Amino acid sequence: MVKHGVYWNEAGAPELDVPAARPPREIDVVVVGGGFTGLSTAIHLARGGRSVALFEAGQIGHGCSSRNGGMVGPSFHKLGMTGLTAKYGETKAYAIMQEGMNALDHFEAFVGAEKLECDLQMRGRFRGARTVADYDAMARECERLNKAVGLPFEMISAADQRAEIGSDFYRGGVVYQRDGGIQPRKLVVALAAKALEAGVQLFPETPVTGIRRDGEGTELRCGGEIVRARDVVVATNAYADRRTDAMHSRVVQIETGAVATEEIPAARMAELSPKGRMFGESGRIFMWYRPTSDGKRFIFGGRMGGPGCSADERAAATKRAILRVFPQLEDVGISHAWSGDVAYTPDHAPHLGFEDGVWLAGGYCGSGVTRSLYFGAKLARRILGEKDAETAFDDLPFAKVPFKPFSRMAADLMTRWWSLQDARDLRRRG
Repeated sequence: MVKHGVYWNEAGAPELDVPAARPPREIDVVVVGGGFTGLSTAIHLARGGRSVALFEAGQIGHGCSSRNGGMVGPSFHKLGMTGLTAKYGETKAYAIMQEGMNALDHFEAFVGAEKLECDLQMRGRFRGARTVADYDAMARECERLNKAVGLPFEMISAADQRAEIGSDFYRGGVVYQRDGGIQPRKLVVALAAKALEAGVQLFPETPVTGIRRDGEGTELRCGGEIVRARDVVVATNAYADRRTDAMHSRVVQIETGAVATEEIPAARMAELSPKGRMFGESGRIFMWYRPTSDGKRFIFGGRMGGPGCSADERAAATKRAILRVFPQLEDVGISHAWSGDVAYTPDHAPHLGFEDGVWLAGGYCGSGVTRSLYFGAKLARRILGEKDAETAFDDLPFAKVPFKPFSRMAADLMTRWWSLQDARDLRRRG
């Protein structure tokens, strides 16, 4: 039986001890959402002299911050250089892509300076090409990114890919040297500890059920209490609902899932991942995967299994995708399966700014680990009136999602359509 639970929660992350307290009647800033974005914003605001209370409907980091794959990198825009240039022009495209490098630089520097224990391992990522056409497209895009923002990369031919991955499935691929991995639950706990040290009041299991702008401030209903704040930050991202509608109305929530394998013998792990890299692949609906921090298991994730499927169904669907790449894992079971939501935006870009009377940061489109810490710092600087608060996303409107009530259904239908196209491409490649 596959366990329905998040593997990271059982993989060496320390317990988080949050002192019990009653919500304050008045505070400078209320942060709604206790994931990476909310914690990062709260830390920087508190260190900037503001009194801060953070409210989370579940446990701190309950959402995607504890459920993601823990893969870090530049998190480039989904449209790529070609799509961005066509939409915004070359200068703006370069600036948007540079933000990906800026976010990674900030992430590495912050984790290092704060000594955050999160198993950061910058070992690079191999992204496999499912088809020869995909390989050629990867090479062109990497050359553009190298020219635009100095992205280091190495194209790997199909003949040489065994040095990177224990599989013959791909038609070659690319290695991104600036990518790596973390243990996401450990990062949540480390950030929460820093927030407490900075004087942030944390309130887990305390949902915000109402937000009302009132003159110069905002009145919030938090766990049955009324709290008045000068500023409000909504950092709920894909876990927003109508109670935090400023965010909810601007993102499309898409369910994705992940599994952890049982422990794998060391010799086989060395065959599958000779250099301990992170992994991804081309395709419209693709699978990402990686060794765990201790090198004893693999984590696989993506949109395998239908929305709302059981742990056993998700494990079975993911196992089929795994065996496509690693037939060597036929005899290795799945120990854990879980799911979570990620937030997409109509323009495929993350956003931060002031909308509908509250400060927002989110819409990471499935690449939020590095972006969230970076956006949290930028948003805090903006609220504090400090320098270096600008990003290349500032003049991109954070538009509301058209026909929002039907957006999840539409996303599910598109996922099925893209999966059919991927299957067609694989049949044709020979």
